Amino acid sequence: MKIEEGLEIVDGLPVLYVKSLSAIVCSDLHLGYEGVMADKGHFLPKANLSNIKKIIAEAVKLTGASRIIVDGDIKNEFSKVHIEEFNEFNEFVNYIRKSLKIREIILIKGNHDNFIDKYKKALDVKVYSQEALIGDFLFFHGEELPKSSRGRTVVMGHIHPAITLYNSLGVKEKLRCFLYGRMKDGRSAIVIPAMNYFSEGVGVNIEDPAAMAPVFNKMLDVDSMEAYCIGEGEILDFGRVEDLKNFDL
Repeated sequence: MKIEEGLEIVDGLPVLYVKSLSAIVCSDLHLGYEGVMADKGHFLPKANLSNIKKIIAEAVKLTGASRIIVDGDIKNEFSKVHIEEFNEFNEFVNYIRKSLKIREIILIKGNHDNFIDKYKKALDVKVYSQEALIGDFLFFHGEELPKSSRGRTVVMGHIHPAITLYNSLGVKEKLRCFLYGRMKDGRSAIVIPAMNYFSEGVGVNIEDPAAMAPVFNKMLDVDSMEAYCIGEGEILDFGRVEDLKNFDL
């Protein structure tokens, strides 16, 4: 689904494709999630990494991309590198490079990505702190305001955007979504949903995303943004967030 010139959402997937960069872009993988949660007494099936690999393989097949950009939070733990995070990070990079033949892996560090720098040389991953201007696009994770005013389009993650809907019986349904609109400085902006298998996301039509990222409302008027939700093999245009605030299934 084309969003603007040279920028499209890969149908049915939480992935952007930037044609001029031959790059697929994703965010908030939170590798090692199940291992970190197990240490806290919450035992989950090992599903996240296998699902991520499947999504990226499909995106590469559909686009022919030769580069991948992870827009923050490739790992999950804040204060250390959990052994499961290291193992999955290593497996992820090797899969991307060897199985999918991706020539370049770029990571924009998010608030979970401490200690990643020490592995970048061994794994041949380009790492940027918080933001990176690549071509006409400014990629940044989202917990801090970007320092650069350059780039015609700003791409961010961190928020884990979703749309929350209720039916007449009060049953809740959450759909992960992309948000597309304008920065307050006039540049176009797109917020990517989380790729993490276990993340439901923040229902931006009933929750305030600024509670998760205080800088969010300083940059964007979320109510005016278009919500593009991920469906089964397609992307669904749900219209403006403002119009979804009183919408029922």
